[in-house]
Amino acid sequence: MIDKRDLVVIGGGAGGLVVASVASQLGLDVVLINKEEAMGGDCLHYGCVPSKALLKSASVAHLMSNADRWGLPPVESQVDLQKVNLAIKKAIDTIQVHDSRERFESLGCEVITGEACFSSPSQIEVNGIKIDAKRFVIATGSSVFIPPIKGLKQTAYLTNEDMFSLPVLPKTMIVLGGGPVGVEMAQAYSRLGSKVTIVELASRLISRMDEDASRILAEALSSEGISVHLNTEVVEVFERDELKQVRLSDGAVLQSDALLVAIGRRPVVESLNLEKADVSYDAQGVKVNRKMQSTNKRVFACGDVTGEMPLTHVAELQAGIVIANMIFKLPKKINYDVIPAVVYTEPEVAQVGISAEQCRQLKHGEVFQFDVSQLDRAVTDNSKIGVAKILTDKGRIVGAHIIAPHAGELIHELALAVQEKMKVSKITSLVHAYPSYSQLNKRLAGQYYSERFFSPLTKKIVAFLNRISS
Repeated sequence: MIDKRDLVVIGGGAGGLVVASVASQLGLDVVLINKEEAMGGDCLHYGCVPSKALLKSASVAHLMSNADRWGLPPVESQVDLQKVNLAIKKAIDTIQVHDSRERFESLGCEVITGEACFSSPSQIEVNGIKIDAKRFVIATGSSVFIPPIKGLKQTAYLTNEDMFSLPVLPKTMIVLGGGPVGVEMAQAYSRLGSKVTIVELASRLISRMDEDASRILAEALSSEGISVHLNTEVVEVFERDELKQVRLSDGAVLQSDALLVAIGRRPVVESLNLEKADVSYDAQGVKVNRKMQSTNKRVFACGDVTGEMPLTHVAELQAGIVIANMIFKLPKKINYDVIPAVVYTEPEVAQVGISAEQCRQLKHGEVFQFDVSQLDRAVTDNSKIGVAKILTDKGRIVGAHIIAPHAGELIHELALAVQEKMKVSKITSLVHAYPSYSQLNKRLAGQYYSERFFSPLTKKIVAFLNRISS
């Protein structure tokens, strides 16, 4: 028996849920297929949500044990990881309500649990049922990448799918990978009480973020007792005496109770049988044009499966492009130029727009920076680590990079400035409440005018006006 529908969405993560929700509410006959019973995708169950909940618990534990920084007696927290896991689960369960089967069925969307695969360019099969549809959206997300390290497959290791349900806190942990997930989890487990080591192949941590921010973060993590090995390859992993042994390219052998693999992600495409759908893909994901269409014009894709910036807010942006083109027939094209990226360590790292190196290559490009230690609110909070940069071209803001408390919130004012091609004066003329962290943006933008305002020419003008006024 073959069902015929308007739209089939494969994958119940952020991108797929946005498309399914909007299409259903607009009256289309929609089928949403999700491999797992619980919808919400990797972000809700194994990524963004649980990691931020864990980071909050770890931050509180860190504050307790370092309370003397604020004139209070320090308290060594006795971490019960089961209770921390429960706090994480409560956060997931609260958000899960918005992504539940019941909610989507109430919108008129049929929800099917199962693994889908294409049987033709216009047909998909799930649980023995074949479904024809006018349009398809692939939103199957990504999964953790397991590198081909000698002995790793024979060694018990953790990934983002099981690190939030550990029965007890490991005394020691090795984290393979110094990207956003690696550094966030390293700091979290370290603050909870584990002795943590990061091993990173690249020459610096969070290599896609600003170089100064990377250096400052490495120093901050080291100051908290985290050992960082850069420019280091893992050549072998094995177990001995119930401990994980990690042999490095320099000959050193590290050992720990737990091993966390956080090296990267890979799109989930293997089970989809994309060849039968005439959909091109490679190791980076489904190939799409700027309208989010695949090589089969009736098949769209969004989210991590496209291989473009595996971030939840990017998946939602792509979903909006799919909706515009697929449902409203508007020729809208994706633009990745203004996408904020945040690493949720303490201090947080955030950026938007071009890099400082790219800015310096522009004919009129300029880079200005402001040290967080000079911000009054950072002084009152005794959280003075960090620096902020603003990048300009002919007086307009083209990028920003921040490592500071609440950088993930501060970046959005500057992201709007980049998107709207604002002049720096728009930021400096806006009144920012004192003392707030948002003043960092105003003080940062003020650096653009500092040299100009106090230049020899300005002094001559002021001297002239002073003479004629008397």
